[in-house]
Amino acid sequence: MSFRAAVVQAAPVVFDREATIEKVRVLTARAAADGARLVVFPEAFVSAYPKGLDFGARVGSRSPEGRRMYRRYFESAG
Repeated sequence: MSFRAAVVQAAPVVFDREATIEKVRVLTARAAADGARLVVFPEAFVSAYPKGLDFGARVGSRSPEGRRMYRRYFESAG
């Protein structure tokens, strides 16, 4: 038995879980329309892997802005 798989290389909507899930729905539907039976997304697509974000964390310190950014990231994941 064989089947077609699709690998998605796209960016999520950072800090917006609902918009990212809608994007997953659209991309999955598009892949399925092209014949995919399995669609694979990047790790931590929902709610976005925080590539490039350090959340204001440095050894021995955290910035208030970093704490706010991390809270936003955390809340968008749940």
